[in-house]
Formats: sequence, structure tokens, C-alpha cells
Amino acid sequence: MKYRKSFIATSVAMALGVGSVLATGASLAGEFDGVTLKVGTWGGSWKENIVNVIVPKFEAEGGTIEFVTGSPQANLAKLIAGRGKAPFDIMEILDAQIQDFRSAEFLQPLSLDAIPNKAHLEDWQVSDDTIGSWFTQETICYNKDKFAELGIEPPKTYSDLANPKLEGRLSIPDITSGGGLANFGAFAHAGGGDEANIQPGLDLVKSMNALKFWSRGGEVVTQFQSGDVYAAVVHAGWCVRAKNAGSNVTTVHPYINDQHTGVHKHGWLGIMKSSENAAAANWFINEYLDAGFQFEFATKSGVVPVNKEAIGRLSEDPVLDEMLQTSSEEISQQLRIDYSKADIADWTDQWNRSVAQ
Repeated sequence: MKYRKSFIATSVAMALGVGSVLATGASLAGEFDGVTLKVGTWGGSWKENIVNVIVPKFEAEGGTIEFVTGSPQANLAKLIAGRGKAPFDIMEILDAQIQDFRSAEFLQPLSLDAIPNKAHLEDWQVSDDTIGSWFTQETICYNKDKFAELGIEPPKTYSDLANPKLEGRLSIPDITSGGGLANFGAFAHAGGGDEANIQPGLDLVKSMNALKFWSRGGEVVTQFQSGDVYAAVVHAGWCVRAKNAGSNVTTVHPYINDQHTGVHKHGWLGIMKSSENAAAANWFINEYLDAGFQFEFATKSGVVPVNKEAIGRLSEDPVLDEMLQTSSEEISQQLRIDYSKADIADWTDQWNRSVAQ
């Protein structure tokens, strides 16, 4: 009898112990156990920033993040080829592409309640299907030593780059590059035109006698290092990287007209309609908008945060403080291209016929 009571007691204790272990295991289960989230983004250091900060947090929730690397233009082409069946759940989108995504109905609505960090953005950066994620400040990056050696004053406008002493030593973005549309739109405005009147921009570009038209910003960093170029039209982040690589460069935010000094373009995040991982994608967006990630991303890449708390910290980094415009007043005066007034196909056609010869 004593043996039977002892056996029962032991069995109950073991059962309770197993139940406790199972309960503990359940409580440790991650929110995204078994989920593979596929993110369409750039490769290189851009992807590495996400890998270093966001990926470990997602893995701690039991999930895996895979990347489909390429420019937003290349990833949009994949979407079109797949007739909306995306090889990724979430994608980096350029401001010039928003209308294309909406007209093709490639996006699903965001779960804004699952993105509390949206509170740190401007109202216009939050919509039902896309949310702002970063912006770049498009600048003139120039080599201070070479300009001093040649007796050239620091540039203030794009027209200053037409100096004969810079012939063949200037690099500007091809219209098909990530910075191409924003900068070409800025050239048009600076020349006295606008989104609907781009001929002044074409004339301005031809007057510059550029060495080449870059398609990837990393090319500019290499060109500064090799001494092939003395100036480039490129976003401040690439100038930051050129400086960090040893080139004595800095930025100028070009005077456009009496209303605008400097230029910026915006990046957005959107969840593909074909994605079945919406919860994980909304989680990713919230982490991308976190002030800590946004600030670290800025210091590593020179890309400007959309999170206001992170923007407020930019002056903590001396290189960013030098090369970026960080006050709300300065940022508000930068030109932002209105793509609803632009015929991108016509822009590209005229560029190819007039410039890329």
C-alpha cells in the first residue's frame, strides 16, 4: 500500500514536472516561430545595417529574415514580371514609384495599430498602404583639396559645376539610378523649369561636361578615392562614405531657386498584396522606424531618419552634422519633386535622346 501511494505520488510529481516544462517551453515560443520574412532591399552596407540590428530581434521571436537584394527599380520589374506575385513580403519603394504601385494594386493595407513608431513621423509620411522609412539629401559632394589646388571657389549651384577646370572630373547620376529622377527634377527646377518643363534641366546637364553618369552611388566613392573625379552630384550619404574612406570631401546643398535650397528624396516601405506574412511585415516596419535603428542607420550610411527623435540626434555625429542639414527649417526648404506632375517615361526618353549619347 505504501508502495502504491509512493508510486502515485511520484507519477503525479513527474506529470506536474512535465507539464511545467511544456508550459515553460510554450511561454518561450516566439511570436514568429517558423515564419520566413522576405525583404526586398538594397545589398551591401544597406542590408548589413538591417542584418546587424533588426534580424537578431526577429530571430529571437523564432523567425528568419531573407533578403531579395536589388534596387527598387529592379524589384519593381520582378513584381511586374510576376504579375504581382512578389518574391518578397515587404519592399523598399522610392517616392517616384508610389503611383505605379498603387495603380497596379501591388500593395495591401498596413496594420497601423501594429506600428506604434509611426507616432514619431510627420503625418504625411503615414498612409494606408505605405509609410516613410528614410530620406536622402541630394547634394554636391566635392574634394576640398582639389578645388583649392585649382583655385575654384566651393560650388553653390549646379551651374558652378560647369567650370572648365572641372571638365571630365565630374560625376552625376544617370536617370535610371536611385538618385537619377530626384536630381534630374532638381536640375530642371534649378534651370528655371519644373516637372512638366524639363528642357532647362537637359541644357544644364549638357553644360556640365561630366566624366560619366553613375548608376550606383558606390561608384562615386571609388572615383573620389582614385582621383578620377573632383565633384559629384550624389546624396550626402555617399559623400559621408567617401570621407570615411579617406577622401577630403564635403557637401554643399545647392541653391535651387528663391524658394528652395537643397533637395531630398524619400523612401517608403510597403507590404505586397501577395504576402501571407503581414503580421511579421508590420513588425519589421515598426522596428525599421525605431529611433535606435534609424540613428544607427544614419551614422553608418548618411541616410536621414524619418523618426523625429533620431533626427534630433544627428548633430551628435560630427560628420553628419557637417554634411547634412538637420534643422526642421532647413529641411522644410529643400526641394521635393512632385512626381504627380511628371511624365517619367518622357523624362527618360528625352534624357536618352539628349544626354546619354
